[in-house]
Amino acid sequence: MAKTSGNYLNNIFNVLNEAVFIYDQDMEIKYFNDAAEKITGHKREDVLGQQCVTLFDKNLCLNNCSLCTSVKKDASKENVRFESPFTRKDGSRGHGTFQAGLLRKEKDGSLEVLVALTDVSEIDRLKQELKESHSFQNIIGKGPMMRELFDAIRNIAVYDSTILLSGESGTGKELVARAIHHESLRADNKLIKVNCSAFSENLLESELFGHVKGAFTGATGDRMGRFEEACGGTIFLDEISDLLPKVQVKLLRVLQEKEVERVGANVTREVNIRIIAATNKDLLNEVREGRFREDLYYRLNVIPVQLPPLRARKEDIPYLTQHFIDSWKGLHRKKIRKATDSAVGRLMDYHWPGNVRELENAIEHACVKCNGENIKPEDFPAYLTHPLPTRIARKKRKQMTRESVLEALSQTNYNQTQAARLLDLHRITLWRKMKELNITPR
Repeated sequence: MAKTSGNYLNNIFNVLNEAVFIYDQDMEIKYFNDAAEKITGHKREDVLGQQCVTLFDKNLCLNNCSLCTSVKKDASKENVRFESPFTRKDGSRGHGTFQAGLLRKEKDGSLEVLVALTDVSEIDRLKQELKESHSFQNIIGKGPMMRELFDAIRNIAVYDSTILLSGESGTGKELVARAIHHESLRADNKLIKVNCSAFSENLLESELFGHVKGAFTGATGDRMGRFEEACGGTIFLDEISDLLPKVQVKLLRVLQEKEVERVGANVTREVNIRIIAATNKDLLNEVREGRFREDLYYRLNVIPVQLPPLRARKEDIPYLTQHFIDSWKGLHRKKIRKATDSAVGRLMDYHWPGNVRELENAIEHACVKCNGENIKPEDFPAYLTHPLPTRIARKKRKQMTRESVLEALSQTNYNQTQAARLLDLHRITLWRKMKELNITPR
């Protein structure tokens, strides 16, 4: 760089988080800023005067890469933007977005080209993870909680034991019930689903057990109930806590004797079924409050399975987001590829009281509103774009100090995934915070 402007430009470049280096017409590096040292691990004195292949894989250099091209062409007309791997000092590979432009060109052919490098290695790794298998029987998740759930499903599916699924609304209890059925020996037979809160007491009794002609007003003929319909397969009883006492007694008999009696009949019928029940309430507390039979609770709670809320497995949000985008029914009218990093960050900050169902609705809203190929934060519903829902998360992040981040990294031997878990952050959020605090990965 010219001596008169050297100090001025140096001060500007060293404020940037991007790596900046300058090379001449011979591809020799003439300038290397502080961020370039941190991102690449190369010391300034080691690379100055060296050719650009110091930072790149020599096998990729055929004298016609984008950097060389920006020298050969009249780079003053337009900047060159491209992605390329780069080599760190320790030999590890990183991936970056480069932007090159002419800084100075003289009549004698000498020139200087400025290159800004943004390290996207972490984002690249997360994108690669998205391509890997992260689902089981259409249940999305790669975090430890979901891997544990998948293992539990495989374990319990082959047995006919009654299962009680517990979890907040929107956590995917029906999906888990379906996965258990399809992993079981009953998979070739029916899975019958009944929402116990959707019927009045008399109607639910008839729905589950069936009725005979004349059993009540409107019973114009015999009708098979859902237990009989599920014979050989599985019946899923959702919102089991809403069963009224009379139906609870009859369900207890089904569990004990594996037989049903239609409403208005005195003949029992055997049923070969597996029962999976689900509730979003604390069923044991319902027993204490006298709203649910204790003997029925213990009959249902043979194999308890607790589904985690979305806020406890935020590491799965990027995968769920991409899945809902790819599954959106409007893709034939509008091409939407993904959510931007800032949009995913906004999703990571929210507490998700409605769990996965709420996330799915938010993504559908964003897809409808989105005007480009990538979903941006402003495409989300108002409660996600308004600052109030994320106030707590933002306050926590603002108060996070360099010392607290370094302590978490030290405790985990600089394993960013484990450190992020200690700090209650997503990996990409920690990565951004490390860049902001000028903390170099190891």
